[in-house]
Amino acid sequence: MKIYQLSRPYLWLRGGTKTLATAAAVFLYISAVTHPTPLSTRLALLAGLTAFGYLMYVRQPRMPSEIIWGDDGSIEFRGRKGTQRLHVADLRSIAPGTGRMTVRVRHKGGRLRMPNRFHGFYDFLATVKAHNPSVAIKGF
Repeated sequence: MKIYQLSRPYLWLRGGTKTLATAAAVFLYISAVTHPTPLSTRLALLAGLTAFGYLMYVRQPRMPSEIIWGDDGSIEFRGRKGTQRLHVADLRSIAPGTGRMTVRVRHKGGRLRMPNRFHGFYDFLATVKAHNPSVAIKGF
């Protein structure tokens, strides 16, 4: 069994960014509500805050922070909000996402996005390719 985890500096940076950006968003929203601000600016701020909230509080916690490779070829992608189990035979492709900050894993049941900051990720790719040569590994 092999375990691949996100790097500690990445986790600290992500947590710090989330905290600072949330504080800035609260300050901007309170400032916009308490001072005379045009409606279009308030709506644009509300749309930006909604997008920020979705990315930081819904999408990011779903991303795996740990990959566990079982001896029988099973792969567990563990995140703060759930675990997804796959078998290596179900994988179809692994490719970098937009901007190379994420990795897209396509499998039989859909797709999975995860950060591109795992320790030993190239070892994970080599292990996947050794167990399932039909997996398309693109861009690494």
